[in-house]
Amino acid sequence: MEASAHTHTHTHAEHAPMPTSGAALNSVAFSATLHCLTGCAIGEVTGMIVGTALGFSNLGTIVLAVALAFLFGYSLTSLPLLRAGLALSVVIPIALATDTFSIAVMEIVDNAIMLGVPGAMESGVGDILFWGALSVALVVAGVVAYPVNRWLITKGRGHAVLHETGIHGGPPVRLVAFVAAAAAVFGTAVLVGEAVGGGNNGGHGGSEMAAAGEHSGEEKTSATAAEHEGGGTEPDPVRGLAVADNGLKLALAQRELPRGRRSELSFTVVGSGGDPVRDFEVEHDKRMHLILARRDLSGFQHVHPRLGSDGRWSTNVKVPDAGSYRVFADFKRRGENHTLAADVAVDGPLDSRPMASVQATAGAGDGYKVELTGEASKAGEEAELGFTVTRNGQAVAVDGYLGAKGHLVALREGDLAYLHVHPAESGHGEAAAGSEPIRFATEFPSDGRYGLFLQFKHRGMVRTAAFTREVAR
Repeated sequence: MEASAHTHTHTHAEHAPMPTSGAALNSVAFSATLHCLTGCAIGEVTGMIVGTALGFSNLGTIVLAVALAFLFGYSLTSLPLLRAGLALSVVIPIALATDTFSIAVMEIVDNAIMLGVPGAMESGVGDILFWGALSVALVVAGVVAYPVNRWLITKGRGHAVLHETGIHGGPPVRLVAFVAAAAAVFGTAVLVGEAVGGGNNGGHGGSEMAAAGEHSGEEKTSATAAEHEGGGTEPDPVRGLAVADNGLKLALAQRELPRGRRSELSFTVVGSGGDPVRDFEVEHDKRMHLILARRDLSGFQHVHPRLGSDGRWSTNVKVPDAGSYRVFADFKRRGENHTLAADVAVDGPLDSRPMASVQATAGAGDGYKVELTGEASKAGEEAELGFTVTRNGQAVAVDGYLGAKGHLVALREGDLAYLHVHPAESGHGEAAAGSEPIRFATEFPSDGRYGLFLQFKHRGMVRTAAFTREVAR
């Protein structure tokens, strides 16, 4: 300890005093920010890669990235001090005082940007959108942290504490500045291209896309004409009845899934030329919604896979029961909504269940209940559905989820036709005290029974309530 104290005093005596104003202060603050940004970037990138590779949730990935950002940030400050002979008991307080506030500011800013860029967290490490958004997020975090670091130095805190030791380390400032500038240019170009190109991540030429678009337009025109002619045709076309539609095809990599354990489910959406499609647009905050439901409408799951650089979407799923399952890929491309579907099998003893009876209330676990309101539904007429959430008898004001108050999937009994459902801004019906109903509008194309799966978010957790809806002629 005496040797450590001697080293500290010796270096301090030879070190120039910390500037408190002018260009000298700006230079020191700039250097301190780049030093801190280096540790944050290493930890953030490592956490994002590990979290996405292991299939962590957005929250889990962010927690890991933040923890590693602090770890690497403290390490860059501590290692030169330890190599200079200071004891660990002396180094830890210096590192905490030097970096904690600056790293916290950077982490708040860069993770907020990652969550704010549509599709960035879901795109995965194989997607250029992920890296573009992360590059911009880190650079903006550094820009925001610079005045914070400058102010701390003027108060004798932050980097001023490290400066008192006269011991510095880390990568060269000019190198870090060059990398940050390159990251800013790269990230900005990616996000601008994403915004202008409608989510196109590159890939294959416009001729294939144009051909698919022309084919899609021809089919849509004829389908629309037939639809409005009457003659008993369904008034609102349903989706999800075929593996291919409008020049697009769903190609599942797995036709069987194991029962009771987590495994990968992956697929590609291919165009008429046979190449993977990559130009997906954000719809309900995501570029791909993957729905999994057993043929008897049990075992409902809704996940958001990640798009790899090879055009393959992938996610991990766990299917507890045997049976035949329908996989729906619900997405938007070139301004059109699409739902393609195919079947996967899960081996094991089949325990088929009858569809639940029609009831106005359904449970969502942990004391949550959802009440379905709205007038009786008739085939061919638009219906508004309202859902009121309570917990232990008390009304719940739900959090935002997928760009709305909730997300609703409607599947027709038998063929599992996938209905288009969209949030309704306003409607009729009484709300429970303190909470407005979650409202949706849809058009049931035929009479019969439909499974409704409402998902809502409260206190950071997404919950599902399942209903059976009877539709009259």
